[in-house]
Amino acid sequence: MNKIVTSENIQAILAAGESDTVEFKTKVRSSIHVLPKIISAFANTNGGILILGYDEMARKITGTSNAEIEIIQSAISNNNLDDICSVYSLVYNEKTLIIVQVKKSTSLVIAGGGAYVRKGDNNIITLSSKEVVNKIASTTSNYNSVTSQELLERLEKKTEQIYEELIRSQKEHEEELKAQKLEHDKELKSAKRSNWFFCILSAVIGYGLGKFF
Repeated sequence: MNKIVTSENIQAILAAGESDTVEFKTKVRSSIHVLPKIISAFANTNGGILILGYDEMARKITGTSNAEIEIIQSAISNNNLDDICSVYSLVYNEKTLIIVQVKKSTSLVIAGGGAYVRKGDNNIITLSSKEVVNKIASTTSNYNSVTSQELLERLEKKTEQIYEELIRSQKEHEEELKAQKLEHDKELKSAKRSNWFFCILSAVIGYGLGKFF
């Protein structure tokens, strides 16, 4: 896949802002959970590029790290999206941007818990079951030649894929909730220790003042 974003056109791309084929994300780690969804939407529409490490609101290059490139590549591989994506980096204003380039897919791409399309700037729409069926039919070279059995098999395959995606997304969500709960519990324990310490300290000070006076 030829690189769309280069050192010659990056300034113009950033200045043009987000569109139906361009999206920006400031931080990598906070974008990982929506990455498959963004890729699915690009692939099911007209393709596009996701640029990570740029704050559009502030018009500022925040940059990324080499470790974050590996995180992005791993997320793409884990969602079986390697065939429609390429990931590369570009140094601009002495900071590194990560570019995820997505090509338009000839078949429906399901990822991030469903099938998606883009509508305008940064607007991602979830396809309904009827739209999924129509999308599968539209990607058939000669729909009239497809038998009911063949169409049924395709639909069953996509249904299984959606179901697997939903299960995987649910597991990821549950793991995230568990992690948040553990962090919350740690904060509560820390707060209780602090309160206990100050209670003891207050008692000691009170006892000392009582003896003094």
